[in-house]
Amino acid sequence: MTACVRKLAVLCICLFFAASPLFSEEPPHLQKLRERPFPAAYPGGLFADAIEAAKSTAPASGRVSGLVLPHHLLAADLIAKGFAHVREGGYRRIVILSPDHFSRGRTPFSVPGRDFLTSLGTVPLDKEGATALLRSKLVCESSLFSHEHGVQALLPFIAHHFPGAFVLPVAIGKRSTPEEWRLLAALLAPLVLDDTLIVQSTDFSHYLDREETAKRDEESLAVLLSADPERVVSLRQPSHIDSRGAFFVQMTLQKSLGANPVLLAHASSFEYNPAEAEKTGGTSYIVLAYRHADGEEDDSILAPSP
Repeated sequence: MTACVRKLAVLCICLFFAASPLFSEEPPHLQKLRERPFPAAYPGGLFADAIEAAKSTAPASGRVSGLVLPHHLLAADLIAKGFAHVREGGYRRIVILSPDHFSRGRTPFSVPGRDFLTSLGTVPLDKEGATALLRSKLVCESSLFSHEHGVQALLPFIAHHFPGAFVLPVAIGKRSTPEEWRLLAALLAPLVLDDTLIVQSTDFSHYLDREETAKRDEESLAVLLSADPERVVSLRQPSHIDSRGAFFVQMTLQKSLGANPVLLAHASSFEYNPAEAEKTGGTSYIVLAYRHADGEEDDSILAPSP
């Protein structure tokens, strides 16, 4: 190879790398896609009925900074009552901590890049919060939220009770580690203001018989009420809960806020559909509020009504 040819080859390589950013830009059709909201995942009848039935739920008397709610729509009445309990909270940012049920995220944690349409209205994405999280290599933007029921099952309730509030859903990978959970909690902490509600969207024990379901739930409740997030690491997934990471991050943030866990309801699919639960194993549901010192301590305001 002559010197002239070598120089030409080097020049071509340099030009290729100089031009490579042009080819890495998002194609126009993907840019347009990101401007469109995720479509509604569920029809509105189920949500409207549950919201109507929950109207008699007493609102919280003081500040509530967090909720633990199921996302299994068999227990839609419990989700509705949980949101009805905090309906007067005046929240402007709602963080949703959800499992990444189908392991579609490319990093330990994922956030959406688009708003959401629901059967009860549009729920806008907290773009500022998502951008802040995306500065970390642990977080990527993902379209997994189009089919993530850990988020989609809650959005119509949010659209109804908190119109205009911005949501920041975070899908937590099954293989994420306690150290990564600690880092996620640190990333979220600056975003948690007085008008922020943190929702832990989790179902608890899975695929167990009645006796084992009760045993696992007793262990989970002991951790929930302990206010010690490090105890979450000892639990099993999914026999105790479907996202230990969501559990850990919620407890860590609420501990830093000085909020107290108050159990509102506890039920399982054995109470809703006993034949199916006996056949395949049950799923259990816990509804809990994180209240501040000026709130009531009544733990009997909710009851399952299958």
